[in-house]
Amino acid sequence: MLQRNDLRTKTERRVSPRKPVRFQIKYFYLPPDADPPPTRTIDLSTEGALIETLDPLQQGASVAFFIVTPDRQVVDVRARVVHTEPASYPPYHAGVLFTHVSPADRAVLERAIENTGSNPN
Repeated sequence: MLQRNDLRTKTERRVSPRKPVRFQIKYFYLPPDADPPPTRTIDLSTEGALIETLDPLQQGASVAFFIVTPDRQVVDVRARVVHTEPASYPPYHAGVLFTHVSPADRAVLERAIENTGSNPN
């Protein structure tokens, strides 16, 4: 079984490099079926994220996010779950690829990531 550190040694395939940032997000499955539990990003780029959730997300699932930046701006994102990291208990980790972010929201997200610098909290 691959561990998180094993994944980091593989060849980077991301279009946009991720930075370690911790932003709050709200997600729900598409179509929505219940209130989402709290969750957050582990790392983030304008193209995708590694997220920490209390519920395991299914690989291939379509999800929607509201990412709340440190300055309280809300970014509306649609994504596909690319991978999940197995865990016997929460929190779970899932890698998501953004499938839709408006140009305006992408600009907000990019500024927030840049302004966070190397301090993820």
